[in-house]
Amino acid sequence: MEKLKYTIFKLTTKDGLLVTREMGKAKKEEICNKLEQARINEVLIIDFADIRFIDASCADEIVVRVMARLEANEFPQTYVLFRNIADQHNDNINLALTVADKLIIAFSGRKWWMLGTMNQGYRDALRKVVELKETTAREFQEEMNFKTINEASTKLSRLYEKGLIAREPFRESVRGGGRQFRYISLLRDLKKHQEVQL
Repeated sequence: MEKLKYTIFKLTTKDGLLVTREMGKAKKEEICNKLEQARINEVLIIDFADIRFIDASCADEIVVRVMARLEANEFPQTYVLFRNIADQHNDNINLALTVADKLIIAFSGRKWWMLGTMNQGYRDALRKVVELKETTAREFQEEMNFKTINEASTKLSRLYEKGLIAREPFRESVRGGGRQFRYISLLRDLKKHQEVQL
């Protein structure tokens, strides 16, 4: 795979406040328009640096519903990261994600973390993919000490379907006609991107 491509979407308002469902819907549409125009393997970084406060309804629209549309494969092979989510944003974003049973990857400076909810086994799997930067199911099985390659494939496929990692076809098909993939952390190429520091 070529390097992942990153585009920054800075959330801004006149007063730094993201409040009301209507405002959230408008910002969500701006984000989705960017995702529709995105190239394959592009990661849209939604940046909260200029936002002083976000309420629960805006968090639902801007974070949860954008992730739901990604999960529904409306924007194939396009991904989202969230940057500069601060303490004043955290509670309402985490609440909206928890209610919707969704998870996101956030980062600021050199630190990254997960917000929302997901089974601990999948959280551990995501953490390991970020650590490895990229992996196949066979490599992942060995790293995680899974008993079967099917367990590794299931974990990786689910993370991909949730929009939390990228993937590309890897070499030739496996026996039985199946396809093999290399799975890639969305954070993998951030250090190489001029405008984004990890």
